[in-house]
Amino acid sequence: MRRAQGAIEYLFMIAAALIIIAVIIRYLRETGETAGEQANQTVAEVGELISEGISEAISEAISK
Repeated sequence: MRRAQGAIEYLFMIAAALIIIAVIIRYLRETGETAGEQANQTVAEVGELISEGISEAISEAISK
């Protein structure tokens, strides 16, 4: 009877560890998606600023 109790306790510890790992993985995925979206938005904004700067420089060069 004592060995069965030890085995069940061991299984509960494994289950608890798996639940904790699943929560951590879910949190990291959500954080990664948010960071990816932010990075994409920043890259798009920088691209627009560079395009505007190039267009202005070309316009100034042509008008001189």
